[in-house]
Amino acid sequence: MKLLGTKLFLGFLLVGILQAYAQPFTLDSNIEPVELKLQKDTRKGHEGELFIATISSVDTIKYYYVSGHSLFQDIDVIITDFSNSENLEVELVNNSWGDVVQKQSTANADDGIIDFKLRSLNKFGIKVTSPSAKQAKFTIAVRANPEQKNYLKSPFTKITDQEMQSEASANLSGEPIDSTSKGDKEDSNLILYILLGVAILIIGVLAGKLMGKKSASIILVLIATSLTVQAQSSQPDRFYGPDDYNSYMEDTEEEMESSSSESDKSSSNNPIERTTKFQEKFDKFKETFEKYKDYKEKYDNLTDCMKTGPIPGEPRIPSFCTTPLSNTEWDTDKSCAGCFQEARQNFNETRYLFTQLASIYRCTKDFSNAAIAYGDNVSGYHGVSGMAWQTQRVNIEKSVVELQKAYDNKYNELVKSLHNNLMELSKCEARYGVDDWYDRFGYMYFEFMRDKYQRED
Repeated sequence: MKLLGTKLFLGFLLVGILQAYAQPFTLDSNIEPVELKLQKDTRKGHEGELFIATISSVDTIKYYYVSGHSLFQDIDVIITDFSNSENLEVELVNNSWGDVVQKQSTANADDGIIDFKLRSLNKFGIKVTSPSAKQAKFTIAVRANPEQKNYLKSPFTKITDQEMQSEASANLSGEPIDSTSKGDKEDSNLILYILLGVAILIIGVLAGKLMGKKSASIILVLIATSLTVQAQSSQPDRFYGPDDYNSYMEDTEEEMESSSSESDKSSSNNPIERTTKFQEKFDKFKETFEKYKDYKEKYDNLTDCMKTGPIPGEPRIPSFCTTPLSNTEWDTDKSCAGCFQEARQNFNETRYLFTQLASIYRCTKDFSNAAIAYGDNVSGYHGVSGMAWQTQRVNIEKSVVELQKAYDNKYNELVKSLHNNLMELSKCEARYGVDDWYDRFGYMYFEFMRDKYQRED
């Protein structure tokens, strides 16, 4: 009962945190972005995928933000205008609408179809602009691949006969570390995700208390000013989830055909030529949707605070078993894999939790630092009371201290998990004749990871 109550409490806290950090921040209260919340794809053959799409129009500027994805998912953002005459400019933004990470135009994109390929820890924004100020119909589709935890290469190498026969060295690992139960590990994983908003939550609470005061204009810069889902132009969005995928493609084809026909009438009176142009564009649009399955495509991190690559300086660990995790022999007892499977999977999961913890900390700290820097800058000339801002600055700094405490607590839990993982691997190694594997080899990796992810600030 106590465990269930803890999970419910953490769950409600997580909801509050995510609402406080829901979209890129802005000073303009007229900006009311539309949320594109990714939905789980339950169709057969699409396990682990997420999808959301919308069809709309714009005559000036329209704002969206994407939610529901994870750090480990490759994301495609596909935008195309239906007309051949009106071009759109699209910006991908990070923490604020002025923080433009990537920019593309349908005029320069292949076949007029924009395809951003990215990975993002947080929600990110999409700004669609019609440079001509004329009404233009368009579609946005966001698709996330299944989680791919494959950027950390295996640290294990085949143990040599000489290493097998050598005597065990002294135990350099220090005092034994207490194990944690499975239930405790599940709770600690939930805490990891809650860290994402620790430094942001207090800012959101302060904004709610100070909205009637002059200092509220600074707080509006630091957090999302509105969660209202509204369009920037008169036509409302039509949304499509995974179950509506076929309807979405049919509606897209109809809109593209209609808009293409109208825009091409002035340039060509040949209906066959107009039909051919439309069909070519729609075929290319469908082809773009199939590309997401090709994991060889390049997906870039949206921000520098994310680290999704091999760990620099990671030591190599001699092991009797070097069967890759993806090998089918993990499901049989024909090799060493039968003993190592669960231990290796738990070990690998802990490695990725370390990298995720570090990314959450870096990105949240960067956001807090940027917010403080902006507040210091604005408070001097934006008609905001300097004393009021200093009060808010102190509270933001306190939230960063809480973030650091949360990081340290989670770090200690992961250190214990890593030790337990390595000890389980040591048992399997001993089964095949590699005695005292942890004392001889495993401790080197443990010491490396403990030093690598220890907080430095």
